[in-house]
Amino acid sequence: MATHTPVSITNGAEIAGTVLVFFLLGWFIDRQLGTTPWFMIACVLVAIVAQFLKLYYVYSAQMTSLEAQRRAAVHAK
Repeated sequence: MATHTPVSITNGAEIAGTVLVFFLLGWFIDRQLGTTPWFMIACVLVAIVAQFLKLYYVYSAQMTSLEAQRRAAVHAK
């Protein structure tokens, strides 16, 4: 029996997980180089920007597909 997870929960977990991984990566780099907190801040910002760009492009592609389906349904009638 398959369960369906809402897309918003999946997207939220992906964003949180990515930011956490990049935060830890930046923290590790800062500890090795003694540059606290610069790499940590930079990595978190890169993760946030990348995730929102990904969400934007995925959402745009989904909306374009739905618009095409609706146009096809209207013309089929």
